[in-house]
Amino acid sequence: MYKIIFSLTAAALLFACTDTSNHIGKTVETQSAISVKDALTTFTKDGKATEQVVYGKVVDVCQSEGCWFAYELGDSTLTVDFNDEFTVPKNINHKDLYAVGHFYRDTAKATSETKDSAIGMEMLISTKFRAHGVKFK
Repeated sequence: MYKIIFSLTAAALLFACTDTSNHIGKTVETQSAISVKDALTTFTKDGKATEQVVYGKVVDVCQSEGCWFAYELGDSTLTVDFNDEFTVPKNINHKDLYAVGHFYRDTAKATSETKDSAIGMEMLISTKFRAHGVKFK
């Protein structure tokens, strides 16, 4: 009888230690996390796209598939995408979230148009974060 109880207890503890219900994708080690605002400031200064763990408050989420979210940066936001590796729940707005990944610069073309023709082509460059894993606080 003791062997059965011991086996069930050991199995329950093992399951509890490997519970992954609060993260998606790659494991996120939160001990070295820095605020997304501080990490973005560092990236803007040195331009190095090293992998790091950031945290912040989510202010917007893709409502069609959960394929991106945006961190609050005060007067602006930072888009976080997942390169089609996973999706996040659509109801994480206003929650604190850790993400492991790297910053990158995204470029897009935009046209300035008048009524009759396009008068110019402009390159828009924005900084984004590519996450390989997220963890909910």
